[in-house]
Amino acid sequence: MRQSAPRFPDGAASRVVLIGCSEFDAIDLPAIPAVKSNLADLRSALTHETHGILLPEHCRVLADPADHRSVGMALAQAAREAEDLLLVYYTGHGLLDEDGLLHLALSSTDPGHVGFTGVPADLVKRYLGRARARLRVLVLDCCFSGRAVAAMTETGSLLTAQLDVSGTYTLTSTTATAPSHAPPGQRHTAFTAALLDALNQPQPLTLDDIHQHIDTVLQGAGLPRPQKRSVNAAGDLALARGPVQPHPGPPTGSEGEIRFRQPPPDPPANRRRDTIQVFLTLAVSIAVMALFGGWRVLLIWGGGATLFVGLIGLLLSLRRGVHYGLVVNGNGLGIERGTHSAHVPWRDVECVGVLRRAPGTVLVPNVLIVRLKADAPRPPGFHERLNRRLPDRRYVTAGMLGTYGADPMRLRSAIEHFAGGIYRTDQQLLEMDPRLR
Repeated sequence: MRQSAPRFPDGAASRVVLIGCSEFDAIDLPAIPAVKSNLADLRSALTHETHGILLPEHCRVLADPADHRSVGMALAQAAREAEDLLLVYYTGHGLLDEDGLLHLALSSTDPGHVGFTGVPADLVKRYLGRARARLRVLVLDCCFSGRAVAAMTETGSLLTAQLDVSGTYTLTSTTATAPSHAPPGQRHTAFTAALLDALNQPQPLTLDDIHQHIDTVLQGAGLPRPQKRSVNAAGDLALARGPVQPHPGPPTGSEGEIRFRQPPPDPPANRRRDTIQVFLTLAVSIAVMALFGGWRVLLIWGGGATLFVGLIGLLLSLRRGVHYGLVVNGNGLGIERGTHSAHVPWRDVECVGVLRRAPGTVLVPNVLIVRLKADAPRPPGFHERLNRRLPDRRYVTAGMLGTYGADPMRLRSAIEHFAGGIYRTDQQLLEMDPRLR
C-alpha cells in the first residue's frame, strides 16, 4: 500500500477544526448519532499522547453548531494561526442547492432554503485558501440524500470541482443518509470508521495511503467510494505516527479523572492571625468614633459596626475551613464543597459551557453551567441560589471557575476528552438560549 515515505507536520504550528452535526431542527434531516463519536474519537486519534500529530489545545471541536458565525470564527482563527498544517473536517448532512452547489448542514439548516441556512462549501474553501499554512487538508464525511448522490454522480466531478484550492488535499465521502451506512448501534459512520482504522495501522499512512485504505474498506462493504482531490499538495503527509487505538468510548470509573481544586485551607496559625486583625480593626474604629463623635454615636454606630465586622470575620473563618473541588471524569461532572458533593452523569448532559457572568447578575463571573437533556432528572446539590436565576430546570449551575481555581482552557480540554464535543462557549450558550443573558 505504501506509496511514499510519510512526512509529519509540526504539531505546534498546526491547527485542526472538527465540525459535526448530529441533530437537526428540520424533520427532513434525520439525526446521525454516530457524529458525536466521530468527533470525539477523531480528536482523540489526532491528539494521541504518543502517536498523535497535534497538541490538544490546537484541536477545536464544534459539535452541533447552530449558525454560520461560530463556524466562521473557528475557521478564521485556525486559518490565522496555522503555519504548517490546517485540517478541517466536517461530518453530518451534505446538501445541494438549486444550482447543485454543496452546502454543509447545521443544526438549524432548512433543506428548503439550503443556500441561506447551510454553510457553502465554497465558503470553507475560501478560508482554506486564505490560510498561510503550507498544507491544507479538507475531509468531508457527508451523508447525502439520494437526490444529492444522483446529482453528484451525473455531473461527474461536481463536488471536487467546487473544492479546488491550491495546496489543498481533499478527501470526501459520498455516503447516503441510509441505515446501512450509519446504522443504529454503530459508533461511527462508515467513512470515519475507515479513516480511524487507517490511522490505527501499525505503520503511519500518508494521505494517499489513507485514501486507498478507505476506498478498499468502503468498496468491500458495497458502499460508495470516497473521492480524492489534490491540487499542488503533497500526498505524503501522515496524520498519525503509529497506531492510535482510539477509545471505544469515554473512560469509565474514576481513574484518569481531572481535578481542579483551590489551595488547601489556611493553617490554624493564619486563621488566628486574621481573627486578630479583624478585632484590631474593630477596636481602632470604636476608638475613633468615641474620640470624635461622643458616646452616643459610639453606642449607636459602634454596636452596628461590631456586629457587621464580627459576622464578616466569622464568614471568612468558616470559608477558609472549606475546600472546593471540581472533578471531570468518564462518569460525569462533579463538585466538592467540604464534606458535600454533587454529581451529574454525562448521559444526562446535552451540553456544558462557561458563561462570562451568571444570568441576571453583574458580580458572578465565569459560571460553569450544564444543560440537561429533556428527559434527564435534575441532580441535587448544585448551587440552588444561582439556579433560581436560570431560565428553566434543564439548567444546572456548578459554580464559578474561580471557586475551584479552574483554568478555562484546561477545563474545556478535560470535558472534550471525557465527553466529546459537548462543550459550548459563552457566545454559543447565549445564541442557543438568549434567556441566559
